[in-house]
This record gives sequence, structure tokens and C-alpha cells, in this order.
Amino acid sequence: MVRSLYSSISGLRNNQVALDVTGNNIANVNTVGFKAGRITFKESMSQLLQGATRPAGNAGGTNPLQIGLGMSIGSIDSMLTQGNLQSTGQITDLALEGRAYFAYSSGEGMFYSRNGALQFDGTGRLVSPTNGFTLQGMMADSNGVYPPGGKIGDIRIPYGDKAPAKETTTVNFASNLESDSQGLGTVTHTNRFIARAEENHTLTSLFDEDGNSLGIRDGDVLTIAVAGETPQRFHVNEVSTLSDLRDEVLAYLREQVSDFINVDIVDGALTIDVEGGAAINGLQITNSRPGSNSQVSNTFSFPPTIESGQVVSSSGIRTPATRDHLLEEVFDAAGQPLGLENGDSIDINGSVAGSAISTNTGIYSLDPADPETITTLGDLMNLIQESFRLPPTDGTTDNNPSVSINEADSDNDRIPDGAIVIRGQPESAFEITSISISATDSNNEPPSPTRFNANMGFTEIQRARDTGVHSTSIEVYDRSGDAHTLTMSFTHSGNPGEWLWEVEMEGGQEILAGSRGRMTFGQDGSPSSFTYDDSATAFRFDPNNGSNVVSINLNVGSPGSFEGITQFRAPSTTMARDQDGYPMGRLQEVSIDESGEITGIYTNGVNKSIAQIYVAEFNNPAGLMRVSDSMLATSNNSGEAVMQKPGVGSSTKIKPGALEMSNVELATEFTNMITTQRGYQANARVITTSDSLLQELVQLVR
Repeated sequence: MVRSLYSSISGLRNNQVALDVTGNNIANVNTVGFKAGRITFKESMSQLLQGATRPAGNAGGTNPLQIGLGMSIGSIDSMLTQGNLQSTGQITDLALEGRAYFAYSSGEGMFYSRNGALQFDGTGRLVSPTNGFTLQGMMADSNGVYPPGGKIGDIRIPYGDKAPAKETTTVNFASNLESDSQGLGTVTHTNRFIARAEENHTLTSLFDEDGNSLGIRDGDVLTIAVAGETPQRFHVNEVSTLSDLRDEVLAYLREQVSDFINVDIVDGALTIDVEGGAAINGLQITNSRPGSNSQVSNTFSFPPTIESGQVVSSSGIRTPATRDHLLEEVFDAAGQPLGLENGDSIDINGSVAGSAISTNTGIYSLDPADPETITTLGDLMNLIQESFRLPPTDGTTDNNPSVSINEADSDNDRIPDGAIVIRGQPESAFEITSISISATDSNNEPPSPTRFNANMGFTEIQRARDTGVHSTSIEVYDRSGDAHTLTMSFTHSGNPGEWLWEVEMEGGQEILAGSRGRMTFGQDGSPSSFTYDDSATAFRFDPNNGSNVVSINLNVGSPGSFEGITQFRAPSTTMARDQDGYPMGRLQEVSIDESGEITGIYTNGVNKSIAQIYVAEFNNPAGLMRVSDSMLATSNNSGEAVMQKPGVGSSTKIKPGALEMSNVELATEFTNMITTQRGYQANARVITTSDSLLQELVQLVR
């Protein structure tokens, strides 16, 4: 009977302890970094009433008879699960994600906690506000470097600290220079002028008498045929001439028809003279390419039958005029005479860069021997060049004539062959506009120079523009921290992919070397070379303020790399991206990252490391002893603290601007309260029942 009383007493006592643990958990439900406790029970000693017996013979053995003598506390454990994080936005609030602990020094010993609600004290140290214990880590030197063998100690933020000035050693450039930036001059042209073809003109340059191109190209096959005979094929190349075609036709006709045939080129037409022998029937000249066949067939057309003794000619064959052609032999683009007559005046007007030129007049003459008159296209071109005061060439690397006739078979498809071309000098200062070249009828009688005037209408295919110039500026610093404005200008040289660069300074600085040079680009758009005109290796200047000479590397990029300056067909946006110098600065604020590194942000834009927070890891963190102020101390079973960098040596990371909440779960705690209460009530009922039994026993003697 007494055993049940004492067993129930142990149940009452230890369930009370369980309620104490639950009460403590609930009390700390809002304590930062608190880890909930958990109690476990164990069975206490048991009284042996009878021992176990062995099985004997066919009889079985018996189990021991024991009566338990109550229960006791097995353990009170800390639940080390991760608590939820609460964002606070406070820079000095730190939360841990992982199993490690913050390390604090009291000045006499080390303590550990999951509570990262920190504050600064009067000396700039990071401390726990509840007791003033100082957070532990490693301090960086004045250059933001952690010295080898550095020791872990108090973390102090040196507000008022200064970052010394640093002179600029490198300026980095980036972005793009417009590839199409060379200066351009005005390019304008008239309509095509044509003249009668001669035997030395190439087949690929021929027109019909109405000014339509025959369209013969390199690689075409012309077929010469007469009725009833095997055709002859003539393969055209880029140097095939009208005389080559004539010889081919002559040889074919003499072979297939008669030896008494002659073929020649007379007044720009293919002429066939049948001096005797058989007649020619069904002569045709065609082209294998459909786009040209109709023009070739119509131009080289002959009567169905050319009788013996008959002389016939094809339609007129034309070719682009040249500067040596007499104007009386030249036709307009439609193959019509120009309508000029002896004594007509030709007036030239226009403007250069907005300034009108004085009217310049020439007199047309049929007499080539008169040096004061205009007789040939070349004479007219000379008058145009004189009127606009143009130099012999256009000032480009191609050295094109300022005034020229676009030659037959020219590669410039934008300008008609046989047109008069005017090319101004590059830059807007030489822009040519408002060109007007017209002839005036000297006697107001036919012919009239109307067609000449119409053919002299100009079409501008290139407008004058200035050479591409792009500048960018950046402040650089000398050793004393003084700022100096550096401006770098890029000017297109006129050669493809080449730029001239120049560096200038604003103020009283003295430039010593490396202020000019050239930069070229490869076909991939990346820099291929960057040179200095004075063979320097860097830009150097004297600040003239008592500070040292500054030497700056101008980093524009490297071949195959597109991180620096590039040259593509896009607007010029090149800029001085950054430089590595700065003036003196003061510590303005700090930031803390997940690895626990505290970085100082200075007023001069410099960021450098100030300190590194370390965290403590234990072999058995559950063995730490709880002390006041949410602090923990090592015990005989916790193991020693191992100090590690968060996220590097330790898997634990720091979350700045947040706090770890308590991991107490109220639902679990309320459930534990119910079970503890029921256990306590049941033990109390056992005592009550035992007391009733004892009462009955005492009353047996009455």
C-alpha cells in the first residue's frame, strides 16, 4: 500500500516539473532565438518479489515478479530546430540559418547565443543590448585586408574612419564607335549621256538608239544564225568588244553563205554589205538570257532577206559618252540630240556650304580649236570644276576626280554610266547644293537646248556630312585626392576602321606624354591596335599642385574582346566607364552579407572590408548550459567551440536585417499541458484511493 503512495508522489512531483518546462516554453514564445525545452521520464527502481525460474524437464520456467517504485526525470532536452525568420530591416539585426551560434565575450569569458539583436556601444563595438557582451570576429587592417595569423576578438566599427585618396592608374572605356563615321562630300550626278558606239566598246556597255541598255553580261551566249544553217554561238566575257562580235558575224556569214560579204561598224550601227554571191536569209542575233534577248534581237535586226549587192544596217548602237566626245555627237538618256547650236550660252549656278557662287557662263561652239568655248563634254566638266572652285580630286582615300564622267562598266551601280558626276570635299563646310546648269538658245530658233537642260538635272546620292567626332569625359585623381577632368576625343581618320584619339585636361595641368594616337578595329568590330603618336605607353600629366606626376593606362579593350570599345554600325556611345582613383572619404555606413563580412561604405564611393563575423559550432550543441540573458555556456558534454566563417567553414549563413524567432509551437505546448494535467490528476487519484484503503484497514479493529 505504501509503495503506491510513494510511486504516485513521484508522479506528482515529476509531472509538476514537466509543467514547469511547458510553462517556461510558453513564457519564451516571443524570445529571440529561444529553443524550446522538452522533458522525458524514466521508470524508477523496481522491487523484486520473486526471481525467475529455469524451465525444468517438461515444465516451463517462470518470469520474475517485480513491482515498480515510481518514476523520475530522464532528461530535459533543448529542441534545436530552426526558428522562423522575422524581417526587421535593422542593419544590426542578424539571424542564423543553420546549427551554429553567435560568439560573445563578456570580457572574462565566452558565451554563445542564437540571439542576433545587436547594437553599437559608445566605442562602436557590436554588443548584445541585454548585457553588453561583445560580438566576436576578426578585424581587417586599414586596407580592408585580413592579415595572416589574425586573431578573433571584439568587432568594432570605426565610425569617423578615413579612406585615403588613391591616384588614378587606369581609365576603362566601353561601348561603341559608329563604323560609318568618315566625313562625306556631296556626290550628285546628271542623267546619262550616250554617243554612237565604236568597235572598241565592250558589249556589256551597249545601249540601243533610245538609250535602253542591251543588258549583255559577262557569261552570256550570243547566237548568230541564218535560215537553214547551223547557228554559231559567241561566248561573251567582260572584255568582249563590238569588233569581236563583228568579226564573229563576218566569219559566220562567209562560212555559211558567201565569201562576198563584208561586215563593218558604220556610224554606230552593224552594217552588212553583200557584195555578191548568194543572198542572206533570216539573219538573227539573239542572247541566251531572256532578260536581254528582246533588246539584243531588236537592236541587231535585219531584213528577212539581204540580196546580193544590198547594204543594210542594224538599229543605232549607243555607248556611254566620255569626256572626249563632242557635244554635237552626244545624245541625252533617251537617245535624242541635245539641241545645242553654235553660240548658245551655258550658265552654271549653285552654292557651296550655303554661299551662292557667281554665275559662270560658257559659250558652246562647234569649233574644237577655239580654247575659250565649250565643245566637248570635257570642256563642260572643266567649266563646272572652275565654277565651284573644286580641287582635282575629292579629298578621299580613293582620289576620285571632283568632276568626271561615270565610265562604262563602272562598279558604281548607283550612278548611270555616262553621267556627269560632281564630288565635293568631305565635311559640311564644302556641301554643294542648288546646282543649276542650263543652256540658253542664242537665236530663239530651232534647235532648242531643251533636251540638254533636262539631261543636266542633278540627282544627289550622297549628302555632305562632317567627320564623326565623339568625346567622353571622366574625373581622375592625383595622389593628393584632387580631381582633374580628363576628356578623350575620337575622330574618324577617313580610313575604314581607323580613328584618331586625343586626350585633353581642363585646368592648369601640364600634359607630359601620350596625349594623341591612333586606334584601329578588326573586321569583327573589336580593337586591333591602340598606339601613341609619341611612342609613349601611357598618358602622363603633371597636376601642378605639388602632387606627383600621374600616369594613366587608357584601357580601350583588346583584339577579340568586346568588353572595351567596339566599332559596329550603331550610334557612337563610347564612354569612359570607370577609373580606379578616388579622393579621401569618411566611413558613412556599413553593410553585412550572408558570409558575415562587414563592409564599410565611404563617402568617396570606396567599399572595403572592416570585419568578419565568426560563428561557433559544437559537437553537441544540446549540451550547452543555459545562463541568463539568452546566453549559453559550454559544459563538459557540449565540446569546445570551433570558430568558423559563415557559409565558408560553416554551413550556417547569416541573414542580415532579420531575427530568428522562438521555435516554440503553442499547439504542442497546450497538448503537453493537457497530458501533464491528466497525469497529475491520475497520480493524485491513486493517493486518494490508497488513503481510502488504509482507512478501511484501520477500521477493521472496531
